[in-house]
This record gives sequence, C-alpha cells and structure tokens, in this order.
Amino acid sequence: MVNISVNELVESSNSEIPRELKISLAKNLLSVTKDPKEAKKEFDTLIKNLNTKKQREIINATGTILHTNLGRSPVDISYSGMYTNIEYDLTTGSRGNRNNYLTESMKTLLKAENVAFVNNNASSLYISLLCLSRKYGKDSVIVSRGEIIEIGGSYRLPDIISETGLKLIEVGTTNKTRKKDYEDALKMNPKAVLLKVHRSNFSMSGFTEEVGIEDLVDLKKRYYTLLLHDLGSGLVIDTSFLTKHNLTIFEKEPRVQQSIEDGSDIVMFSGDKLFASVQSGIIAGNSEIVDSIKNFSIFRTYRCSAIVLSELQKTTEMYLRKSERNIPFWSLLTEQYVDLEKRIKEITKNINHNFEIITGESIIGGGTLPNVTLKSPVLVLNISKTDKILTELLGNEIPIIPRVANGKINLDLRSVFENQDSAITKFLNSI
Repeated sequence: MVNISVNELVESSNSEIPRELKISLAKNLLSVTKDPKEAKKEFDTLIKNLNTKKQREIINATGTILHTNLGRSPVDISYSGMYTNIEYDLTTGSRGNRNNYLTESMKTLLKAENVAFVNNNASSLYISLLCLSRKYGKDSVIVSRGEIIEIGGSYRLPDIISETGLKLIEVGTTNKTRKKDYEDALKMNPKAVLLKVHRSNFSMSGFTEEVGIEDLVDLKKRYYTLLLHDLGSGLVIDTSFLTKHNLTIFEKEPRVQQSIEDGSDIVMFSGDKLFASVQSGIIAGNSEIVDSIKNFSIFRTYRCSAIVLSELQKTTEMYLRKSERNIPFWSLLTEQYVDLEKRIKEITKNINHNFEIITGESIIGGGTLPNVTLKSPVLVLNISKTDKILTELLGNEIPIIPRVANGKINLDLRSVFENQDSAITKFLNSI
C-alpha cells in the first residue's frame, strides 16, 4: 500500500479554508489513518464539517427574534474598523477619557447619574459585587429564593456570588417572599447588600408574592445599605413607542429608567436583549458607586472593545432621537401581520411545492418575556423528506434556519428581514 502525502491530501480538497489549516488537519489525520482512500474520505468529511462551523451570516426563519444561538439581537453594524478617537481628546490633542460621549448619551437616556460598560451582563453583576466587597466592606448578598436563577451556559447566580467571596443569604421561599423576610436578614447581617433579580427567562404564577423595588428602597434606606437590581433584559424604549405600535406584550416588563427613578443604587442589564444592540453589560446608577467600579483594579479586564462601544453609541442615539424603528430588533417586532402575509405570498407565488400559510406564534427569545407570543403568519412546507430539506436549508449559500413543527418545515418571517426574502424565494424555487 502506497501512503498518501500531506500535500496530496491537502490538494484533494478545493475548500477555500486557509491552506495552513488544511495542512494541520491533514497531518493530524495521517498520524492515525494510513489508508489513502480512507484518508481522503475522512479528510473531505472533516473539511466539510469544519467549514460549516465558520461564523457567517444566516437567515433566521425560526420566529425567535432574540435567538441566543444565532447571536441574539441583530445589529446593522456601521463601525468601519479604522482608527478611532476612543481614548483620544480631539480638543486637547492628547490622551482622553474613554466613552465620554457614550456615557453622557446613556446617562440622558436612562436618567442615571453615571454608567459603565462591560463585556456582558454576567460581568456587570460580578464586578459590581466584587467592588462592593473590596471597596465598601460588604460581606453578603440578600436574595429571594424565588430569584436565584440559572441562565444558559451554566451561569448560576449562587456560583457568581460565591466567586466574589460574598455570602449568599437566601430569604423567603420559592413562591413567596415578603418584605419582612428581607428585613429580618438585614437585622442579622448589617454588612449585607440587597439584590433584586428580574426573572426574565421564566415565570411564576399562582400562589406567589414578591417584594417590589419601592419596598426594597425603603429597607435599604432604613438599614443604610445598598440595593442592586439585575434587570437582565434591559427594556429602555419609550412607552409611547410601545403604545403607538400596540406592543402590549411589554406591559409587565420592568423598565431600566423606572428602577433608577424608584431608587435602585445600581441597575444592570444586557446590551443584546431588549436594549437591542451588541453583546455588552451596562451598569447604571449612583455616581460614586459606578466610579468605584470604573476605577476598580480589574475593571479593564471586562471593558468593551471599540466596535462594541461604537455600536452602543449608535443604538443609544437612535433611542434619544426617537428613531427606534431603525433599530433592527424593533423593526422586526413592529412588522404588521398583514405585511408579513403579503411577503409570504410574494415569496411563494411561483413555487410548485405544496404549502400552506398558517397563523403561528413567534417569541422574543434570548431569555426574555417567557410565555409571551406574537401572532405571525408562517409558511409551512407540506413536503416529504423533511430531514433532506432541512439539510439543504442549512447548507444553502446563505443558511436558512427554520423551525420544525409536527415534522414539517416552518418558515416564520417575523425574524426575517425583507431584503432576505429573495434568498428564501431562490431556495424554494431550487428544490
């Protein structure tokens, strides 16, 4: 048997992935597989599988608008990637402070004394608690048992608190926590801080009770402590916009501005959920505390890149200018049922396959608004061999991600931008 060389194996693939990567893969493969035919077959499969892992644009036809696996909030990136005055003062011609304009803009939007920006909301909570422990002498965190959450990626609130060195003090029960529960804990733990956590990715109903921000503010004033509010989802949009577009699904969703107005010392939220921008964490509230966090020794470890700050700046400006419909997330959310239906009819007008248009339910996703749905028209393909069609959708030039319900391919345009319709049309006409 004649062995196949690394070069021969590399040349057998016409994939556009870098040659150096192919060489590395070929060497690894040939260290365990010697048969030439088997090696070529395995190499071809390896290259094809690896190529699908490459990050690329996709079409989200799942109807989940903030799809965590698909990058959460879609963003129309405008940052050029060139040099920027991120830390340079164009007035003095010397080094300047970071984020001055973004900070002032966000303070105005949130009506907050101060703001800080980190790489995600898990960082917001971690660095805030760590700072309060190291700089303010706090030794524990009081949290309702009904708010001890877990989110995706193995994030568990008790683990984050433990990493800060603070003691977790659970109060109340899973379904009922009263003001007295917090007060009893404060009496026993005078160096504790209060933490309110928004249950954004699950809901509780029935025999339940929880303590609102106003009551917690009363306690923190009487016991001379601090109140942190981890809002997570981060709704900041003006209520008049929600009213105008009849978005009643947000009626019970807490707004960042309201929490600050009610007296929370620190409010934290994600940049890529209902704020509808890029992945980041925003810390807003008391100026002295936020400054302490910014000046904390490890803050640099969590700070945002120039591209993230640029996109946060653009999104904040759109909120301030009341041009929210230019924000991709809100553009998708405000599409009318009848307009989505027209788009589906246009997409399907020339296809020969059996299909139907049904009234389906889209969701917000991204760990926000559980049990809330939006009525949307859905294109259902009544085609046999669903698995084959699904594979072709995922292997499309621009991959199209559907949802599969009752064994059928469903294409929900609630999460599809209109300029992507032609790609769906092209695909449907090709199968």
